[in-house]
Amino acid sequence: MRVSTKRYQNLLSDAFPFTSLALVRFLKKKNRWSKRIPPWRVRQVQNFVIALNATAFELERARREGRTATLAWSARNFLELSIWTEYCSTSEGNAKRFKDDTKCDLFGMVAAAKGARITPELNQRVDDLLQRFERIFNTQSFKISDEFKGVGKAARELDREGEFFSHNKFLSKMAHPTAFIVNSKGTRRFDKRFQAAIFIEGVQFALKSMLALINFFMIHFPDQNPKRKWDTSRTISNP
Repeated sequence: MRVSTKRYQNLLSDAFPFTSLALVRFLKKKNRWSKRIPPWRVRQVQNFVIALNATAFELERARREGRTATLAWSARNFLELSIWTEYCSTSEGNAKRFKDDTKCDLFGMVAAAKGARITPELNQRVDDLLQRFERIFNTQSFKISDEFKGVGKAARELDREGEFFSHNKFLSKMAHPTAFIVNSKGTRRFDKRFQAAIFIEGVQFALKSMLALINFFMIHFPDQNPKRKWDTSRTISNP
């Protein structure tokens, strides 16, 4: 039995990039004079849209080319983005925490070099750089060496922990070179129906991200009506 993805293809292309870019333009326009949202948070929304649009492109391309691993990877990225967009849209404190974690990520990436086989001279240079980061970024309320907030913890705060870990585990098995993936090459486990199911799952998480962005806009500009109404029951329901 053939599984049609046409409806979901249309939903995805309508949301990303068309609606998402229109939403950012409208947000900037309304906020330019009202100043209801700090500039850094507007930039964060714009950066989310950039990431979502790029992921939508990869998901659709993987569908066309029949690449199961890339489909799963893109769907998994949409899962995480749906958590972070909702998390950051919930409160300014959450959005700032996610913004500050940029510094923690940078610190962790540089610190990871110390686990590799590097010369004593290079190890010292890494230590010097980490200490410099601490002098620049540390405050009384923030330490760059603190653990960043994992997406699983954010999902727990949104009461989406079970949803996140179950879907993340399934999609990760498809995206990484696991024993299942390596030993299943050439079988019918990855036929068009299987790929269609992963694509549809990715689109559903993409639309959850869009819903979070629209809710964010409506919270700050409740007097405005989007040019196009979004049918939430349609976007997140099971096919």
